[in-house]
Amino acid sequence: MILVSIIGDFYSSILPIFYEFQDKINEHIIIYDDFKNDTVAAKKIEQGTCRFIEKHQLSIKTRLHKIDEDELTHLTKIISIIENLIDTPQELYINVTDGLTNIAIILSEYFRPKGAKILTYDRYDNEYNILTSNSMQTHKLSHSIPIEDHLLLKNVEIIQKSSIQNVEKFEEDINLFFEKYEADRKLTQKSKINPFIYTNSIGTLYEYYIYNLVKRLNVDDILLGVKVRDHRDEGLYLENEFDILIMKNNHLHMIECKFWEYYDLIPLLYKLDSVRETLDEDANIFAITFHPTYNPTHNIPYENIHNLGKRSLIKRIYLRGKPIYTLHKFLQDIDKLFNLQTPNIETILNTVKHFQSIKKTDNEHKIKEIRDFLQTKLHFSYDPFNIKEIKILLNYTTDKRISKKTTNILQKNTELLEFIKDINRWLNLVSNHTSKNNTSSLITLDDLYKTYKKLSL
Repeated sequence: MILVSIIGDFYSSILPIFYEFQDKINEHIIIYDDFKNDTVAAKKIEQGTCRFIEKHQLSIKTRLHKIDEDELTHLTKIISIIENLIDTPQELYINVTDGLTNIAIILSEYFRPKGAKILTYDRYDNEYNILTSNSMQTHKLSHSIPIEDHLLLKNVEIIQKSSIQNVEKFEEDINLFFEKYEADRKLTQKSKINPFIYTNSIGTLYEYYIYNLVKRLNVDDILLGVKVRDHRDEGLYLENEFDILIMKNNHLHMIECKFWEYYDLIPLLYKLDSVRETLDEDANIFAITFHPTYNPTHNIPYENIHNLGKRSLIKRIYLRGKPIYTLHKFLQDIDKLFNLQTPNIETILNTVKHFQSIKKTDNEHKIKEIRDFLQTKLHFSYDPFNIKEIKILLNYTTDKRISKKTTNILQKNTELLEFIKDINRWLNLVSNHTSKNNTSSLITLDDLYKTYKKLSL
C-alpha cells in the first residue's frame, strides 16, 4: 500500500489514517505547498512519523514532496512521481480530507478511474470513507491512538510523566484529605494522614484527586503530569506541562488543575489557548479551580455571567470549580464535553473509594453572610472575599473607587477596619501567600464569622 497524505489545515485528518493503516503501508508520500506554514507542518509530520516508524520497527519509507499548488506544471509533475512509484494504481490510497484543493482534485480525477482509492476522514465521527471509481464505503476507525503515540506522530517528545502507582494506591487517603480540607481549611491538616500526602504539595494532590475521579470514565487513554517538548522548525522547541491528558476517539483533551481559590484566570486562559496546537486542533480543555464561584451548584454557569467566562467558552476552555459538592454534575460535564459516552455515571460514583458526596457545609453560607454585611454596611459593591478587590477597601484613603461615605465609615470604625484586615490575612493564608509555619498569621473562617457576629449586633 502507498499512502499519499496532502498537508492541509489539520494534523488530525492525517495522523489517524496513517495510524490505522500502519501495518499495510509500504511508502508514505507527504505532499505540501511551498507556503512557509505548510512547510513547517510537513517537516513536523515527517519527523514525527519517522520517529514513530523507528519506535515500532515498521518498514515504511517516507517521501516528502513540495509543490506550488498554483502551478499546473507542479501538479502534473507529482502525478509522474507517483506513477513511477506504484506497480498498480490499486495499491494507491490518497487522503484528500483537508488537503490542498487543486492537488486533491487533480490526483483524484487522474488516479481514481485507474483503480486508486480516495480517502476522506470525518474527524468528528471518527470514520473514514473509501471512494473508488464505482463505490463508496464507510468504516469506523478500529484504533484510537494512544496518547504517547499521538504526541510522537506530531513530533512532540514526552520528557516526563507522573507514575500513577501511589496515586491509585493512596486514592482513599487523597479523597479523605480533600473532604477534611473542605471542612477545616487549616493547611496543617494533611500532615495527619500519611507520608505520601505529607510529602506532596496541595496543588499536586489536587491533580491526583481529579485524576482518580476522571480515570473511571469511558476514556481511551489517560496520562497524568505530562511534560513535553514540542519540536518546531530548525531545531526550535517549546516545553509545556499538562496536568491530565485524555484521549477519546483520536481527540486529545486536557484538564488543568489550579487548587487555589483566587487564582488569576486571565493569564491562565491565554496560556491554555496557546497550547491547543500541541495537543489537538479540536481539543476541549477544562480548567478546574477550587473556587466555589465557578461551581455549577450555583445553578448559573460561570460562562453566562462574566466576559472572561464567555471568552473561555468561545475558546472551548471550560471553567469549573471544586467537584466536592457536585461530583455527579462534575463527571457529567467532563463526560459530555469530552464526548466520552460513559454508560452510567451513577455506577462510576459507587466505585470511588471513600468519596461521599459532601453536603454543602456552612462555609459558603458564612462567606455570603459576611460579604452581604460588609457590602451593605460600607455601601460597597466590590467583593471583600476577592483577594484583589479587598485591596480597594484596604487602600480606602487613596483609592478613587471608594466613595466618601465608605471612607468616613472606615475612618470612624477601627474595629471594622481590623476585621477587613483579618479577612485579607485569611485570603492570603488560603491562597498560600502566607507561610504555613507562621502561626501568628493563622486565622480561620470560624474566627471571621465570630467577629462578624459581634460587629453585626
